[in-house]
Amino acid sequence: MRDVFLYPELAIDRSIETSGKRALQYLVWFKRQLDPFLDAYFTEKIREAALVDPESVVLVEEVRRFVQNGGKKIRPAFAYAGYIACGGRSHDAILYASSAIEVMHAFALIHDDIIDKADLRRGNPSVHRVFEDFHKRRNFTGSPEDFGLVAALLAGDLAFSFADELLNTAPFPAERIRRAKNYFDLNKKQVIFGEYLDVLASVKKQISEADVLKILEYKTAKYTMERPLHIGACLAGAEEEALTIFSNYAIPLGQAFQIQDDILGTFGQEEQTGKPTDSDIKEGKKTLLVIKAYEFSGPAERKILDEVLGKRKANEKEIENVRAIIRSSGALEYSQNLANRLIKQAKEAIYEEKLEGEGKAYLLQAADYLLTRQL
Repeated sequence: MRDVFLYPELAIDRSIETSGKRALQYLVWFKRQLDPFLDAYFTEKIREAALVDPESVVLVEEVRRFVQNGGKKIRPAFAYAGYIACGGRSHDAILYASSAIEVMHAFALIHDDIIDKADLRRGNPSVHRVFEDFHKRRNFTGSPEDFGLVAALLAGDLAFSFADELLNTAPFPAERIRRAKNYFDLNKKQVIFGEYLDVLASVKKQISEADVLKILEYKTAKYTMERPLHIGACLAGAEEEALTIFSNYAIPLGQAFQIQDDILGTFGQEEQTGKPTDSDIKEGKKTLLVIKAYEFSGPAERKILDEVLGKRKANEKEIENVRAIIRSSGALEYSQNLANRLIKQAKEAIYEEKLEGEGKAYLLQAADYLLTRQL
């Protein structure tokens, strides 16, 4: 008999919802475990910055605010799950090491908000906007906007440095740190390549579904799931076979996660996403939704898409017209179905594998959570 967790279509909705809720409960628990480590670390970094110059403290304080201001801590949770799934038992050591992944994520988001010219992150002002306001409140000379960008870049760079320090000083044997650092460093490079491919896609006239999926692989799947799992596995002393299993799970799951994020970014609520749900359309972001809307639509609809996508001052009626085309063309349904197929593929990749119970359970629950994360 086929198992309902391996084949979600056989399960009653409540089963998947319950499993998905357990994933959220796990994240809540994990965040409570991780926050004290981050708090203690930043307290020490603030002290060090004050010794350099009291004015430099604001940089550390802003990184600390950004790291601790919301966020589900998904990436370090995957590192923790990978460690536990591969037999790791040093709870405090893996929490310390996984903090590096969350702090590196702060670097990526701070810079990403500059690239996207985003005003908000997690429902709060983005870092460059915070520093603009700081400039104004201090009555500095020159451009608040220029100062905000420069200070935010430096804050992101500082977070990047902190991330390295956290992993380098984690209490693990040197050989395990060395192996983990290989994947940590690979993660840094790959997410930058993914970001560049995303920026490049924004200026190309056309990109394909394969182009979109590659961007999702490098900007999201490897960065959010695969490499954190690999880092945790290496710190547990896992063999190469475990790394391959995690890759087979993480790539499709990460792609599905970002497809869903893009759907919510266009059709969800601002309280879900932490940013305006018209921003992807106004930026002309070439999501899978947009690519398939062009592919499935006629000339009249494509003309509307051409006129509105990337129009920074598009009004609500124009935005709704784009949403309507994405729906009526079948692009929304196509994207939702692809996300669900990718989630199923991810679950199948680990269901029969010999991984430790708690870690494996979370990975399955995380996939079930995505099944419930629908419009």
